[in-house]
Amino acid sequence: MAGFSIYPRQKKNGKSVYYVQFKNPDNTYSTARSTGKTSRRAAEEWAENELLKNGSPLPGHNITFGEYSQDFFSWNGRWATNLKVEGRRISERHCRDRCDLMRIHVLPVFANYYLKDIDKISIINFRNSLFNKGYSGSQINKCLYAIKAILEAAEDQGLIKAVPKISRAADNPKQKGILTIEEVNRLFSFQWMSKPSYSHPERPLFMGYAGNLLAASTGIRLSELQGLKIQDLNLESGYIVIKRAWDNRLNKLNNSTKTGRERNIFIPEKVITVLNQLLLQHPFPENPEAFLFWGEKKPEEKPAEKVVFINALFTTLEQIGINETERKQRNITFHSWRHFLNSLLLNAKIPIQKIQSITGHLTNEMTSHYYHVDDMSDVRQIQETLFTMPVNIKSLN
Repeated sequence: MAGFSIYPRQKKNGKSVYYVQFKNPDNTYSTARSTGKTSRRAAEEWAENELLKNGSPLPGHNITFGEYSQDFFSWNGRWATNLKVEGRRISERHCRDRCDLMRIHVLPVFANYYLKDIDKISIINFRNSLFNKGYSGSQINKCLYAIKAILEAAEDQGLIKAVPKISRAADNPKQKGILTIEEVNRLFSFQWMSKPSYSHPERPLFMGYAGNLLAASTGIRLSELQGLKIQDLNLESGYIVIKRAWDNRLNKLNNSTKTGRERNIFIPEKVITVLNQLLLQHPFPENPEAFLFWGEKKPEEKPAEKVVFINALFTTLEQIGINETERKQRNITFHSWRHFLNSLLLNAKIPIQKIQSITGHLTNEMTSHYYHVDDMSDVRQIQETLFTMPVNIKSLN
């Protein structure tokens, strides 16, 4: 709690003057004194100065932001614990991301600030400096959220009077680039090869091919692709079940997707053919718990590294004339497959709820729908016509 309590008293002329009562060591309060101030802010400043003159500063005067924020965003810290108690979604990965954000961006600026000295101007200057360094609005707002969460906790404990109100940065993420239908057809029409290296000669990138083909036709996230297990395939019925995601940072499997929702996605015949071919190459095809895209090291325990799919995509883009410079200018990444499929289905006038049931973008307010085969016939028709050029399985062996 703060070291004083302030309240207004109305004078005979109708104007109000703020009075203050100081907190004693035994938690009682002193006799009320007039501050002579007609605004609450001015009265609080007057009371703070009185405390400082008597050698009794507010707690926020002698606690630095760095001291107070120590372990704040750790998995067992105050922030995560509150979210767990309230039943809100939180992951260890999320906590680590917040800790990194603090270490890289926030603490270098605010670590030595006393809590009470962090005001609107200092935060605006921090926000604008990140903008001038070229950070996206999304990244800037994550930093502002971290500062706000810490200061709100300090306010709740009476260490500061109030949290400064700061306007968010405009969300201006770089537009994700997507390939054209023609480029996609060319991309998947021939043998994918890796770049030669000393340890690995040039060889077919069948796994990278299969992963990108599946992503292009389903919009699956890369982490979800890595999290697929053989038991998640229902190739006879023509669909896969997406219910897990591999955490590349923590190097472990999460038993839920990013949104916590399981979903079934139908896949076209050409992709089924490629996945069956992948299973013929699998070291543990009879193990339902094995990762569909197995890793070279400990294939029973870990999936293929994400670079397997990313490097395969980037290498093959060069082979169809999209070099690194153009790829970066167009902002084409593996995640572009989600945007590609989403745009394709939107342009085909597929109902938004169907699209969201495929991509996993369901909102909390929207009812989750389960679609049967017949319900998704329009989507499957588009999927089947995605790759007009035949997949040459023989050349991929």
